[in-house]
Amino acid sequence: MAEDLEKKMEPEISEAVDKAAEAADKAAEVIKEEVTAAEEQAAEKVAEAVKDTAEATAAAATAVTATAAKEAEAAAKAAKKAEEQAAKEAKKAEEQAAKEAARKQAQAEKQAEKERIAKEKAEAKLEKKRQKKAAEQALIDACPAQYRPVSTSKYFWLAFLSCVPVVGFIATLILSIAGRNRNVKNFERAILAYYLIAIVITLIALIVIRIVAPAAIVNVIDAFKTIFSSVSFG
Repeated sequence: MAEDLEKKMEPEISEAVDKAAEAADKAAEVIKEEVTAAEEQAAEKVAEAVKDTAEATAAAATAVTATAAKEAEAAAKAAKKAEEQAAKEAKKAEEQAAKEAARKQAQAEKQAEKERIAKEKAEAKLEKKRQKKAAEQALIDACPAQYRPVSTSKYFWLAFLSCVPVVGFIATLILSIAGRNRNVKNFERAILAYYLIAIVITLIALIVIRIVAPAAIVNVIDAFKTIFSSVSFG
């Protein structure tokens, strides 16, 4: 009876086994499809992530490049501005130096012109003095020997000689009479006239004092005698 039951149940069991196998196959297919889909989704997500990463990297690189370009552009502008500023300052300094050099050159030329004018004036003045002296010398040379001018130094020494006691009077007398130069002779005659006037005045004074106060004259003479007698000459 059990065997009959097994025989009766065998087709159902086989059918159930077949159904279970089909269900397992379907489940395996479903699982396989789901795994494939999951793998595809994962692959898509990975690809998307890689793409996003690449895009982010490219964007970052682009941003870095743009920043670097901006910084380079800013640096270039700053360098250009500094170069322009330096060029302006150099040009300004050059213009200032040129102005200063021109001013100094003009001042030097002005000073040289002043010195040249002063030199010309001094030379003209010296030449005028030379011409005057030459003209005077020509006039002196043209004069006869007895009328030639006498220098100041010669007049000084003649006057000094005339002031020497006794010797000066003798020299004055000789030169006023026998002098060869007319100017010297007139000068010595003038000094001789002073001598004569002084002698006459002295004689008149002595006569007046002798008449008015003879005792005083005697006293003066006695005083001179005392003085001379008290002086010892070696």
